[in-house]
Amino acid sequence: MKIHRKITEVASDKRVQKLISFLVGLGALAWFLIRVIPKPSRASYPCQRAAFPIASAFVIWVTGFLSSMFGLKYLGRKFSHKQWVVISCSAAAVVVLVGWFTVFPTNISDALALTPPKEYAPATGFDWQPGASNQPIGEAKGIFPGRVVMMRDPKATHWAGNWKEKSDQWWLDKNTDKERITALLSGTLQKLTGAKTDKASWDKIFKYYNQSVRGIKNRGYQAGELVAVKINLNNSSVDKQDNQTDATPQMVLAMVRQLVYKAGVPQKNIIVYDARRPIYPYMLTEIWNEFKDVRFLQENAPDPKQPVNPAYGDYTGLEGADWVDGITYSAGKFNKAKLMPRQIKEATYLINLALLKLHSYPYNYMEDGDEGQTALTMTGKNHAGSIKGTSELHSILNTKKEGVKNAWSPLVDLAASPNLGGKTILYILDGLYCGRKWRCYPSHFPNYPFKNKVEPYENPEWPSCVLASFDGVAIQSVGLDIMYAQSKNNFETSYHNVPRILIRDNADDFLHEMATPQNAPSGVKYMQGGKPVQSLGVFEHWDNDSTMRYSRNLNAKKGKGIEFIYSIIGAKN
Repeated sequence: MKIHRKITEVASDKRVQKLISFLVGLGALAWFLIRVIPKPSRASYPCQRAAFPIASAFVIWVTGFLSSMFGLKYLGRKFSHKQWVVISCSAAAVVVLVGWFTVFPTNISDALALTPPKEYAPATGFDWQPGASNQPIGEAKGIFPGRVVMMRDPKATHWAGNWKEKSDQWWLDKNTDKERITALLSGTLQKLTGAKTDKASWDKIFKYYNQSVRGIKNRGYQAGELVAVKINLNNSSVDKQDNQTDATPQMVLAMVRQLVYKAGVPQKNIIVYDARRPIYPYMLTEIWNEFKDVRFLQENAPDPKQPVNPAYGDYTGLEGADWVDGITYSAGKFNKAKLMPRQIKEATYLINLALLKLHSYPYNYMEDGDEGQTALTMTGKNHAGSIKGTSELHSILNTKKEGVKNAWSPLVDLAASPNLGGKTILYILDGLYCGRKWRCYPSHFPNYPFKNKVEPYENPEWPSCVLASFDGVAIQSVGLDIMYAQSKNNFETSYHNVPRILIRDNADDFLHEMATPQNAPSGVKYMQGGKPVQSLGVFEHWDNDSTMRYSRNLNAKKGKGIEFIYSIIGAKN
């Protein structure tokens, strides 16, 4: 009782209370400054939110105390005949207070976004979880059924990550090594086909397609046949200078090199296109400087801001889409969504060169634009750039509108259309600089198998990979597993405390529809050319993020799903 009484007396002593208040205030100020000055974004941390009001009160008290004690008592006696000294010291006190509340305002939640504005509120509809592992559905496609090859060359990409800089973009040759990327694509195609040379790879590619789709045995590429290469240019413009993600010029160049030098396709019979966007200048010059007769197809006629073909001094090889009827859908009624470019309808073959990229992300602190409609861009959504009425499909794909669980997906019809997806001889995912949203800057991938450094953003580590397959469902299944792996443990500690990568709801629904269109979860009967659509490929999730094994990896003889082959250039495989 005596001890308790003594403690109570000490605690009630005003001098002790002042000392405790002083120490708490000093500690809060020191803690706030030590943590926040080196990295201002730490002001958003909960501990700093608690420390800031105490630190602010302490600054006010100290400034007021010193001003009154020093200014009124000392300066008043010593410099009563020199008012300018008293005024100067008083002004200094005011400057200290103004400075503190300018740098660290009382309404710090607004100044440093501690309470995020509406666009940074907790995301809804971005909590997708994959289903069971190693339970394939659908029918695997390919020379080696279900095979998906992924190769990396970390030295192929070395952009410094200065995303606001408009003179040092990721897509320049100095930042993205076109020779290493050419070698990267070469190795990927050989692993996909099992061939020992690029020429033999393309011979197998064309013969496999002609026999399996057209019913023509032992038929390779023939003179006069057109090959269309669909690329993704969602963020392209006639005077593009920004660092937002688009098809990589060096990857497109590598593909054109393969077609011309290895497959024997004449330059004039190659069409590189995105019919909903303009082709950005560096893409044009990167290809035309080596292949003057390659054709480019964009939405409109050439714009004066676009460069001319250096070999001709005019816009030879750059044309706008000539829209014609060409697409039918198994459900819904559309007008412009039925239109496709005549030039692509006339093509014999198509290469779907998409991006390893998500389509939706709910936050806009680097990017701008809406959050998107569906989960993935990749090869399925890539064909939104092959039709005129893309906007007519947005509501159907949007998971917050008509794109509910197990809904009909127009992506199945685009992939099965004999005038579009039915011509596809090869699926490629450009994963050199990947993205988390349809409009975004390149993303670092923090988790296995990439382990990119993520902070600061301005660093040269990127996914730097390419994926290839004959199976359009399998390659997107692998792409989705890769992206989901990167969505784990990736909270952004440097800004707003939001995840770097999120996967939108119903992410794999369209893949289930593609894999089993004859018995689709939506109940829709997919029809093309008056016939039921058959399985477009095999869908499956891998066993885990570290081993990345699918059913054919686990059992080469009995596995019915995906075979995933992964390698890194320069590493011991």
